[in-house]
Amino acid sequence: MKIYGSTPHDLNLYINSKQQTDKPVLVTGTIPELSHDTDTVEISPAARQLAASDIVNHSAVYFGTVQINDSLNRLLKDQPSEVKEAVYGIIQSNFITDVTDEEERAALLELGLSQAKYIADNYLKDDEAAEFMNTIHQIGAISKTRTIDPETKQIRYETPPQRPIGAPDDYIKLTDMMQKFEPETLDKLQTAIVNGKDWGNILRTFAEKVSTRKDWVQEYREGAANPIGDIAGENRFENASTASLNEFVKNIRDIIANAGFENTRLLTDNIEAFMRTLKNPNS
Repeated sequence: MKIYGSTPHDLNLYINSKQQTDKPVLVTGTIPELSHDTDTVEISPAARQLAASDIVNHSAVYFGTVQINDSLNRLLKDQPSEVKEAVYGIIQSNFITDVTDEEERAALLELGLSQAKYIADNYLKDDEAAEFMNTIHQIGAISKTRTIDPETKQIRYETPPQRPIGAPDDYIKLTDMMQKFEPETLDKLQTAIVNGKDWGNILRTFAEKVSTRKDWVQEYREGAANPIGDIAGENRFENASTASLNEFVKNIRDIIANAGFENTRLLTDNIEAFMRTLKNPNS
């Protein structure tokens, strides 16, 4: 890169005035030694064609639920940075995305599941791989619950009931029950918290009510025991070989080229980004 500088014709800085020889002043004029009329920045052809692999955009860490976050943290703790980046890249680019076309979202979900399978087969041991794929399937299921508010355009996802790490299986989170059975009470609770009002009384009153509603408790626990959503079905990428990254990517590209996808560029860019991430030790 070459940079050429110039000074505008109407400005010189700190030239001594004849009237005040002891103080610097700002006056107009030109510097004869400088002949440049404009500032110029010259970028070499090589810089203009900066490789995509030289640009690193880190994926946001996905939380999801307490259980999902705990699972991913444990499983990825000792993994190389590029593996962690690839996993969160799958979640951000294939599951929890801003893509609106339903067919494209479905294809990205299928591709993301296959990318996760490659991670499981090549970086995780048997028990870890099974837990990882179970967690990934939970996130995939959550992604299919997406709804968009027609007025605010805000995107929402349903998540299964959560419990603190180490809490018993029959743990009940009152705010989750509020959201399910009395959403208006949850609104009042949140408003009271924000405004510094007596939110404790609202929570206690609701807890007392829950203790008398065995039907609520039963329905809540049944819901907590069942997974959110369903991602069972055909995965057009499930037979891609995970023996090596090059073979996996080649298989995926062949499937994209022959499966009749309308937006092949979206999927091709996605698998190439996955490959670059795993090959880049600085991810």
